[in-house]
Amino acid sequence: MTRPTGSPRRIRPERRTRTDLIVSAAVVVVVLVVAAVVWWVAPSRHTEVDSAPVPLQPVGDATAAPATLVPGWTAPSPVTPMPVVTESAVVTADGGSVVAHDPDDGSIVWSYRRDLPLCGVIAAFPSAPRVVAAYRNSRGCGEVTALRADDGRRSSSRSSDADDRILLQTASDYVVAQGDSRLESWGSSLVRGVEYGRVSAPVQPNTQPRSGCRLQSSATGADDIAVVEQCPDENGYRLTVIAASQDKDGKVTQLGSRLITDGLAGPVPRVVAVSSGAVAVYRGGSPAASSTGASAALGPQIRVYGTDAALRSTHEVLGASDIPPGSVPVRSTSGDGQTALTVFTGSATVVLDPTALTPRYQIPGTLGPAVLMGADLIVPGPSGITVVDPATGAQRRTIAVARPGYTGGTVGLAPIGTDIAVQYDGGVHLLRGTA
Repeated sequence: MTRPTGSPRRIRPERRTRTDLIVSAAVVVVVLVVAAVVWWVAPSRHTEVDSAPVPLQPVGDATAAPATLVPGWTAPSPVTPMPVVTESAVVTADGGSVVAHDPDDGSIVWSYRRDLPLCGVIAAFPSAPRVVAAYRNSRGCGEVTALRADDGRRSSSRSSDADDRILLQTASDYVVAQGDSRLESWGSSLVRGVEYGRVSAPVQPNTQPRSGCRLQSSATGADDIAVVEQCPDENGYRLTVIAASQDKDGKVTQLGSRLITDGLAGPVPRVVAVSSGAVAVYRGGSPAASSTGASAALGPQIRVYGTDAALRSTHEVLGASDIPPGSVPVRSTSGDGQTALTVFTGSATVVLDPTALTPRYQIPGTLGPAVLMGADLIVPGPSGITVVDPATGAQRRTIAVARPGYTGGTVGLAPIGTDIAVQYDGGVHLLRGTA
């Protein structure tokens, strides 16, 4: 048959060969395998979130320490060195679980769990309260999630390189995570502000003032971070103060840095506090040359430096040669706006001026840092909780409490309403306040 003039040419269908079918099948299998792997390793598949059905309401602040305290509930929390308390709940951390408890009876009001071990948990960002949890994966403790404090819902997350162990600290609007070789700061959305120390994949050169240093301790306050570090080829410990955010070129803004010891012998200096204009460093004891040239031992001191790392003043205090590992500086604020900044030295609690960071007074024979509770300052002592006048340090009274299972070490306190959360030996114990 002759095809009519102008009619469209019929396209002959392509033949599918055996090879075509095999390749197509292989592509489908690969896509399915990749999808299965992505699903299998996806964080969401390994995460359990049990948020509160309605946001929790804040607990009102106490006006003063209670007359007596009676035992309430107990929960394990080996990940937290100090009690973690939000406006409405007591938060514990164990294994891979972050759990918020009703302070009245200890019941779970929200929880978040991953199949990774926790490195640290902290309450942060008071203007938009969050609980920040850092988990350890193959890249270190850099798998981080921020949870809404009132209902436990996820608000943001991040994943980055980190050390295998970190310490979480917080200032008013950011969190600092410090390990042995690097530290980072994060804002409320967990966007990184500064990266200091080891940089695994530098995008720009010359962003760090030094490299290869071991970070011994750090503290944060205002918009600054202070670090004590030991750098290669330096016979001494160095104090460095940096801004919490990098500059527009991605470089670390260094405010000051200098060696603060003449050698590496003796206890390692430890940063205990930072304000807008000062840095406090604890020295557990050091040798000093006498006028005759002999060496005389100095006792524990708190040395106050400027943000340029220049020494301003030295203050003798009671304390151990090394501050206990579980002791962290605690800044607390009462409902009427008072602020207290305290540090536990191992044998005494030192109360610092919140701005100048000079010691106001010290309370000997304590077991941990002090915190404000209304018009009172409360501090853990051998026989209970001591109530102190925040202005003078004068002891007002002692509330007798038992510590079942206490084996020694630092005791942490955190008031919530008229109750007090107490942490020791890897557990949180809620004490109910009575009039």
